[in-house]
Amino acid sequence: MVKLNKKMAMALVAASMIAAPSIAQDKKGTNLGDKDVPATESSKAVDTLALGYRLADYARTNKDARAMIVAAKMVDSITVKEGTDKGKIEGTGKGTGSAKGATAADLFAEAKSLANGDADILAAVEAAQAETSKGVVGGAIRTVQYVPGQTTWTVRFAARGGEPLVVGARRDSATPVDLKIYDENGNLVCQDMSHNVTLYCRVNPIWTGPFSVQAINHGDSGTGIALVTN
Repeated sequence: MVKLNKKMAMALVAASMIAAPSIAQDKKGTNLGDKDVPATESSKAVDTLALGYRLADYARTNKDARAMIVAAKMVDSITVKEGTDKGKIEGTGKGTGSAKGATAADLFAEAKSLANGDADILAAVEAAQAETSKGVVGGAIRTVQYVPGQTTWTVRFAARGGEPLVVGARRDSATPVDLKIYDENGNLVCQDMSHNVTLYCRVNPIWTGPFSVQAINHGDSGTGIALVTN
């Protein structure tokens, strides 16, 4: 057995005291790294969902049934857990309405509608539905909420330091919506103000902590919003 003399023991204690501050995280400043961090299975799941939603938006605009089939298959490949924390609504707008996340079944149904009776495309839809993966990849959380006009919907999520936080938001009406993410110190760390149907943000947190995700409805009309995150 190796024995430590008094000087060696004191030196080790001093070294540990010096090293400790460099390891501790004071969680001050902005919780946003300047370098990309490796994707996780859950962040990949949200990326796939967001890309599937965007492809569905393209297919709908361009009346492309085959693109809608691909979008449906992408959405179907992800296992989604429905979020229970509905967050809070703030603003001057009032009113109630419905909100529903776009499912693979919904998108397959749209593909059939876009087919306009084309037998080959209808057969392709049936074949795609028959070979669906039924959610192979998990880790995505979807929260749906009706957001009145001129209001802000805020939901809080926890994120791990060194792992990406990926957020997608999809509205189901024409009203303009912005997506913004703030860290626990109130710093804006990501935003998508493109007013696209599907919005997207990716944040690389330095330390583990809470983030606030805001969907801001600038329009006078309410809209259903599906928020997906890892």
